[in-house]
Parts: sequence; C-alpha cells; structure tokens
Amino acid sequence: MAITVRTVVFQIAPVVLTAILLGISLFILNLSTRNPESSDDIIGWLAPLNIAILLILSFLVLFNLYQAVIRLRTQQAGSRFTLRLMMAFSVLTVFPVLIVSYFSMNFLGDRIDSWFNVKIEGALDDSLELARNSLTVRTRQHLYNVEKVARELTVTDELDYASTIESRMRQLGAYEMVLLGKSKRVLVYSGDNAEIGTIIPHFPADEILRSLSSRGYMSRLEYVGGISLYSRVAITLRPSATSDTMILTALFPFSDKERSLSNNVQEARNQYQNINYQRDLIKQSFRLTLFLIMVLSILFSVWGAFVYSRRLTNPVRKLLEGTLAVASGDLNKKLPVSDKDDFSLLARSFNTMTTRLSDARQESEESQQQVQRQHDYLNTVLDHLTSGVITIDDQQVIRRINSAAEQILQVPLSEFINNRLFEVGETHQALKPLLEVIQPYLIRQESEWQCEISLMLPQGRQMLVCRGTALPQLIDGSKGHVLVLDDITDVVQAEHEAAWSEVARRLAHEIKNPLTPIRLSAERLQHRLLPELSEESADLLQRMSRTIMNQVDNLKGMVDAFSEYARAPSLRLQPVDLNALVSEVAELYRINDQHIDVTLDLEELPTIYLDSGRIRQLVVNLLKNAFEALESDTEYRKVSLCTKYLHSNEDSPEVCFSVSDTGSGIPNDILPSLFDPYVSGKQAGSGLGLSIVKKIVEEHSARVIAKNNEQHGATISIYFPVEAGVKLKKGQSLEVKHVT
Repeated sequence: MAITVRTVVFQIAPVVLTAILLGISLFILNLSTRNPESSDDIIGWLAPLNIAILLILSFLVLFNLYQAVIRLRTQQAGSRFTLRLMMAFSVLTVFPVLIVSYFSMNFLGDRIDSWFNVKIEGALDDSLELARNSLTVRTRQHLYNVEKVARELTVTDELDYASTIESRMRQLGAYEMVLLGKSKRVLVYSGDNAEIGTIIPHFPADEILRSLSSRGYMSRLEYVGGISLYSRVAITLRPSATSDTMILTALFPFSDKERSLSNNVQEARNQYQNINYQRDLIKQSFRLTLFLIMVLSILFSVWGAFVYSRRLTNPVRKLLEGTLAVASGDLNKKLPVSDKDDFSLLARSFNTMTTRLSDARQESEESQQQVQRQHDYLNTVLDHLTSGVITIDDQQVIRRINSAAEQILQVPLSEFINNRLFEVGETHQALKPLLEVIQPYLIRQESEWQCEISLMLPQGRQMLVCRGTALPQLIDGSKGHVLVLDDITDVVQAEHEAAWSEVARRLAHEIKNPLTPIRLSAERLQHRLLPELSEESADLLQRMSRTIMNQVDNLKGMVDAFSEYARAPSLRLQPVDLNALVSEVAELYRINDQHIDVTLDLEELPTIYLDSGRIRQLVVNLLKNAFEALESDTEYRKVSLCTKYLHSNEDSPEVCFSVSDTGSGIPNDILPSLFDPYVSGKQAGSGLGLSIVKKIVEEHSARVIAKNNEQHGATISIYFPVEAGVKLKKGQSLEVKHVT
C-alpha cells in the first residue's frame, strides 16, 4: 500500500518528532544527573522541551481518542474492536511505565542523597583544615622571621629603617613590609610597585591593631583582591623606653602549588555547601522532570497504542466493511491487497469470494430475467386468450388466473389468489353450480376431463365449457390442475337463433301463402251472401267474416315479424345524433290514451355510426314493450328514456341508451331468456319484439342488459361502442350485409 502525504504528516512525522524529542529529554536528564553543578542550566532547557512534547502528545492522544469516539458513535465497522485493542495496549504500556517511574524516582532520590554523604562532607572539612594547618605553619615561620627583623630594628638607627626593611623584605621573599607608627601612620613601606595599587587600599590596619592590642603579634591567612592567598603577620616593637610603640607587618606569598591546592579545597568546599543548600530543590526538580518524562512516556505509549491498534485493526475493519457491503448487496467490493502483512491471504480470499458471488449473481439475474421473460410471455399469452385459465395446486388453492377468467365468470378472482377455490362459491353464490360440477373431477385426480354447465350470472344465463388437466409433478412433489373455461353462450345463442330464424322463415312462407285466399274468400262470402240473407243472418255473417279478416291481419303481422326476424340484415352505417333520434321517436308517444308520462334525460353525446332506420325500430320496440308493461298497472305510469356517455375507460368509451318503466317488472323465470324468440310475459305477445331488439343490438356490435329496478319496474340498457364500426368521412355511408 502506497504511503500518502496524509500518512506522512499525521502518522510518521509525529512519531519521529516525538521520539527525537523524548530521546533528547532523556539524554539531558542523564546529563544533569552526571553533572549536578550544572543541573540548574540543564533543567532550564529540559522543562520547556518536556512541555512542548507534552502539548504535542496531548493533542495527538485527544485527537485519536476523539476519532475513536466518533467512530463508535457512528457505529463504523470495527470501531468497538479498535477501541478495545487501544485500551488493552494502553493498559499494557501504562503499568510498566508507572512501575519503572516509581523505582526511578526512588533511585534518583537516593542518588542525589548520595551526593551529600556525611563522610564526603567531613573529608572536605578535614582537607580544608589540613590545608589551613599547613599554611598556618608557614605563617608562623613568617612571624618568626618578622620578629627577628623587629629585634634588628630596635638596635638600628631610625634613618636606616628603610634600607633595613627593604633588604630584609628581599631576603625573606615578602611581597611587602610596612612599619606603622602612631595613629597608623606609615613610617616605612617596602613592596612590589606593581602590587602597591592593589595592596594599599586593602591594608587591614584596624584588624591588626585589635589583634596586637591583645597579644602583641598577629598572624593569619588572607585573600588579597579576593583571588590570591597570602600570609599576613604583624608584631609590635619599641626601640627605646621613650619612643612610641610601632607595628611591623609583612605580607608573604605562598608557592603556586600551595595556593592551587588550597584554592581547590576551598572551592570544592564552597561548591559542596552550595549544592547541599539546594539539595531539596534539586531533588524536586529532578523528580518533576522525571514525572514529566513519565507522563510523556505514558502519552506516547497511549498514542502509540492508538496508532498501532488502528493500523492493526485496519485490515479487519476493511474486511468488516467489505462483509457489510456484500451483505447489503454490493458484490463488486474489493479489498486492497498488500504483501507486507498476514492479511493479504484473507483479502485475496475475500476478493475471490466476491468475484464468484458477483458472477453467480449475474448468472442468477440472467436466469431470473429469462424466467421473467418466459413469465411475461406466458402472462401475455394468457391475458390475450379468450379462454379463462385458472391454476390450482393439489390443495385446490388458486395460484394463477387470467383476465379472461374474470370476464367470463364476472367475478374478481384476483382477490382470491392463495385462497381455496371453493371459498369463491361462499362469496359468489352464482358460481356454486360450477364448483359443484368440477369438484368430483378434482377429488378423483383425473388427468383430463370436460363438462358443460349453465350459470345464471348478473348479466344473464351463460353457457360454459370447462376443461381440466392435471399439471406435471413439481420438484417439491406437489401437483396441481389447470382449468380452462370457454364461454359458448354466443355460439349456443347463434345456433339457437339460426334455428329459430329457419323456423320463422319456413313458418312465414307456409303461413303467408294461405292467408290471402282466406281473406279474399271471407270478403267474397260477405259480398255475395250479405244481400240475400236476413238481417239477423247478415249480421252474423258480417261478424264472422270480420273476425276471419281480423285474425288474418293478425296472422299477417305475425308473419311479417317472422320475416323480419329471419331476414338477413343490410345496415347503412352513418353518423347519427342518437339524442335527436330518441327525442323524435319519444315525441310520437308523449300523447297517448293510457296517460303514460314519457320523460327524457339526455346527456351530450359524441356522434356514433348507426343505421338510423334499425335504431328507430329498436327504440319503437322498446317503447311498445314498456307501454304494454304498464297496461295493467293502476298506479303512476311513467316511461323514462336516458342516454349517457361512459368514458371512464378511455380505451373503450361507450354510449348507453336505456328505457325504464314503472310497471310490475320482468318475471324472474323468464328474465334469463327474455331476448329469446317466442318468449313473452304477455298472453297476446308474439315473443319476437325483444328478440328483434337483441338482433339489432348485435348487428351494431353493441350489448343489451335487462334488469328489474329495486322498487318497481324494469330497465333495458343498450351500450353502443363509440369506436365500433368503420369511421366514415363526412357525407359517406357504408352498407354492411349479414348473410345467414
């Protein structure tokens, strides 16, 4: 893994800098213990250095601790493991540092105390005393020599004092020799001219007088100029009984070796006393410095534990992040591979695993896409089948249906998926006969079977063909069945209507031929015999012939209806305003002898293509049927004509035309077959009026529904498709012929 600038700045550089500063600090501390005389200066450098290291390490430790807490709060991968490892490393490093620091402080205190051993101090004092005694002996010798000079002066003329003192000073090797008179007046001075300016200002006359007054002589060691050690001796002399007392003093130097040894002993004694005076302060300074180094070592160890634990757990954290990414579905996650650690094998294995998982998922997705394409293909086929398809498992639980099944059975079967098939019959009673028929086949587990059944559904009677086939056994061992439903109502109805059309055509042909001769014969009988008969017989003949002619006319009307029903239609489709056509026909029935109220409720409609003549006949038949339904009713009589534009389904908009009456309604026993030929609820009806209505409706690709109203009366509704037929240009018409 390449080393980035961030790694150098925030990881490598602080470690190197802190290690260097700690090394310098320890070196300075060791140097100060070896050179206690310069410890003050060394400690002066050590304290700021330790404080700088302390600030750097404190910042690094707090920064790493803050990052660890943030990772823990945000629940980043490996944060708990990293924090625990940090704490373990910190504990393992802090305790040894504390133990070593404790013993180091005690050792440092003992070593500092060893500097001020009583024997060393006594040896220094003895050495100093020995040096002083040696110098005192020399000083006494100097006093003896000066005493001899004083005796010589007592017998020497005063005029020769100067020469005598000068010669004796040279002879004895003194630096100076002075003869003092009364009131410390210098009588004779002899000495080195180079030293006069130095010696005279420091002449201790008062001290000499005090010593001489008590003993008559004086000898001592004194420093001249604060640097050189000399021997000072003095003695009193009185040349005669009448003369004043004089003082002879001399200053003798020591040899260089004597001065050096004496100065060294004195200097060592002074330094030792100075250090001994500052012993407690030095111990506190060293302990404070050692404490700072201990704190720095602990902080450095803790920070090192943070850095090392983070570096150690970094591969584990990346592996955990990769595992979480794979768990969330990211199979393209790859871990960085490095040959510098033992995690490279694990990273390679993880990358190999994710590659294989990604390939497996891709293959699975391709398989799923293929299955989905097959599923979509099957759904498309099923949705476009005119046959209804229902699949059930071996527990007779519905697994799949197509839209045709819902349209055929007129039941939202999709609501019953994953429910037992026979639970549909509990909710929709009209389907119970179908379920009762197919249940034995399912119980017997027959491989193939077929049956026909008639159902009474809300839109009328419906003829179905149901076929069943056992499905192949699945992998889990379960079986099932597929049910295929075909609506043969239109086929049966077409066959039925074709048969009735043939019957009507033949009846019309067979009946119409003799009707004209019968009517003509009745008219001729009436014309020939009426004048020849008596009034009573003529009246009878007239009544009988009129009855014959009326019945013949009725038969002709019935024959015409038969012909109309059996006739192959020839439509002329053209744009028609249905509201205008309905209003025009309704206007003919507004004034009637039955006092029936005719009302209109017409919405704005789009123009549709119709055969106006056939639709006019349809409206007339429906109005006649409604008026006939109100003949026996004594309550309020009303017929309502309504049109509506149904465009909620934009793909197949419709125009609805309905006729409602307030009569007694349609008997329930004939409601399913109301539009069949020769079915009528009226004793005098031919049963062809509504059959012709249905035929006209089918000619226009429309549909008709009859139902009883909730309170009273019935409603017949016809739904014309707006887009049905052929779209014509303005002014064009199309003739459509149906051949049967």
